[in-house]
Amino acid sequence: MRHLIRGGLITFFVLYPFIVGWSLSHGQFIWVSILLIVLGVSRLLSAKRDLMLPLTGLAIICGGLSLILKDHAWLKLYPVGMSLGALIIFALTLYRPPSMIERFARLVEPDLPASGVVWTRKVTVVWCFFFAINAIIALATVFAPMKYWIIYNGFVSYLLMGILFLGEYILRKKHQRLNQTTP
Repeated sequence: MRHLIRGGLITFFVLYPFIVGWSLSHGQFIWVSILLIVLGVSRLLSAKRDLMLPLTGLAIICGGLSLILKDHAWLKLYPVGMSLGALIIFALTLYRPPSMIERFARLVEPDLPASGVVWTRKVTVVWCFFFAINAIIALATVFAPMKYWIIYNGFVSYLLMGILFLGEYILRKKHQRLNQTTP
């Protein structure tokens, strides 16, 4: 059941820009606001101690402000807040190691060598720059026509994240082969 709930939450947040776009074009932003709050609270109650938990609070805040102020702009600002929140979380791990990318890398490779730790720290910095630029672009799309907001926040930003994630993994493996000591 826990995996089903988690899968539902992930699906909603991935499809979020499309759901918002549809709801705004049909004058139904109130239901998306309520759904954002409910899913945020569900995630908050079902999550263990999680570094990304503050982003869940952001969902509740954006949904709540959208309802209270009767303004759908808060729904469109959610991706901006997500990028800024991720930027803060990733940046904090640079000051309180291990870095975020090292944490991800250790899921696949628990015995990450020292050169890998240095590498993943540098990649975490790259991700920080990505999230900063992504937040700026996402903010610009809030003021653009809805179709641009949906295309960027629902497709382009995910595509860029995927390319960065895959590129980092490929380059890390190459880096490890080049820095591997042979007996």
